[in-house]
Amino acid sequence: MRKKIFYFLMGVALATGVASATTKSSVATVPAGMITFALTHGKSSYLSLPLTKLSTYTSSVTAVTTNTISVDDTPAPFTTNFATPVAPYFVKFLSGNEAGRVMLITANTTSALTLDTTDHASGAAVALTTTGFSVEAGDTFEVFPGDTLASVFGAGTTQSPLLLTGARNVSASDVVSLFTTSGTGTIYYFNTAVGFWQQYGAAANANNTIIYPYSAFMVARRPTHPDMTLVLAGRVTQVAAETKVIGNGTVYGSTHYATDTKLSQLHFGANWIKGATATVADTLSVWNAALGRFDIFYQMPDSTWRKSSDTVTDQSSFTIPAGAVTTIAKRGIVSGAASFLASSLPYSLN
Repeated sequence: MRKKIFYFLMGVALATGVASATTKSSVATVPAGMITFALTHGKSSYLSLPLTKLSTYTSSVTAVTTNTISVDDTPAPFTTNFATPVAPYFVKFLSGNEAGRVMLITANTTSALTLDTTDHASGAAVALTTTGFSVEAGDTFEVFPGDTLASVFGAGTTQSPLLLTGARNVSASDVVSLFTTSGTGTIYYFNTAVGFWQQYGAAANANNTIIYPYSAFMVARRPTHPDMTLVLAGRVTQVAAETKVIGNGTVYGSTHYATDTKLSQLHFGANWIKGATATVADTLSVWNAALGRFDIFYQMPDSTWRKSSDTVTDQSSFTIPAGAVTTIAKRGIVSGAASFLASSLPYSLN
């Protein structure tokens, strides 16, 4: 049964004892709320950001190139630099062939936005003019601000206090690992000797490292550091997610949805390969927080789901927790439009 996302967000607020001033009383508009994650000492927690910040601009495309979209609003609307390192901005398409695709803005003029068509460096670039997947005049989109290491976990200042525990070296500090297509992740820690975030093995200030919307990351807390709760606020996605995948490789991400989602609610379309075993089918792995591992699932030809460790039991009712990290492994080579998997919304907004 499709459920109202509003009730989920209210449940999150009540369960954590925190009420959100921005939680909507009606689902006629895109709901906003908050979600919490427990970060336990001596434990690695895999998380994603299923909520995004409020939209700052919404309009329709009037012209498109391989990596730019333009509008003809008068006066020209983009008076802000959307590509400053300290404050990333993103475009999400709300209609058309690319509805659900989210891309970083890398440059802009007053009426045009240049977008990163590699989609966070996952595989080859897919142009906005790709045959069968092109952005067209009239397609709607929104612009919204993104997050960085410092905006999520703090910069160690009075205005932006550090949420995790830093140290003079990585071995004594809590660490945050950001994932794309690599299983190892890129490790960051807050170096108290210099007063900013650093990538492990590098000296540069990494405060402005982007944590991409709906992406995967891991937080590891040292055994001697206290437990804490990470609270994230924002809006749910109002369109079905588009997930970029790569052929013969694994991409780390999430469902994109700020609500628990059953496997039966995922409908990846013609690009998703089903099969009788996990060795021939595309696989979806879900982080199992209780056991500290990824559980691997695949979809049978009859559309039911199985777990690689239990090929008999139907897992279609298995629930992916809100904010959980998932990985997708594609068996075949993909390019262009086939690089994206779209899944219908697991909730109703109206």
